[in-house]
Amino acid sequence: MKVTDIFIPIIILAIVVLLLREGDRRPFIAAAVLFLSELVFSTLNFMLFFELASGLLRRVRVVELGNLFLLLAIFVVLSGMLLYAGMRMLRGIIRFTSTVLTMVEYYIQWSLIYVTVYQAIFANAKKVQEIGHFIKVGKFLDPNLFVVIVLPSFISAWIAVVLYKKYIQAI
Repeated sequence: MKVTDIFIPIIILAIVVLLLREGDRRPFIAAAVLFLSELVFSTLNFMLFFELASGLLRRVRVVELGNLFLLLAIFVVLSGMLLYAGMRMLRGIIRFTSTVLTMVEYYIQWSLIYVTVYQAIFANAKKVQEIGHFIKVGKFLDPNLFVVIVLPSFISAWIAVVLYKKYIQAI
């Protein structure tokens, strides 16, 4: 049995209990659906953009790749503009409330922080396994330890604040 097999039912139960106790759970669900939809469409956009760029590089001899950092930034902005256009077209069908949009922003930010933590853990797997040693010898300032321990704490605190703000109807 894996540790995740133990914690997955716990988190599912906690979410179900939280949503059942919440008066209006629609914003959480609507935000999750919107976030996942935007993630899927944005991923498709990037695949299309990279395929177009690759096709240009293969077919047009005078075209070079250029600055990949700038190209990615252009793709990010173009994809965002396409998602925005899609949301505008859907506004007659789907009402995007301020609460739902705020929750989507939170989901995005939490995911970004989590991916950063995951990346740090994956890149420093051996060091992460030795967290107990780092704590015993007092190496609290090690950036890898900081990312692995403190950033998830930020997400946890943020989740608590968001849930409480939703509870008092501040969002």
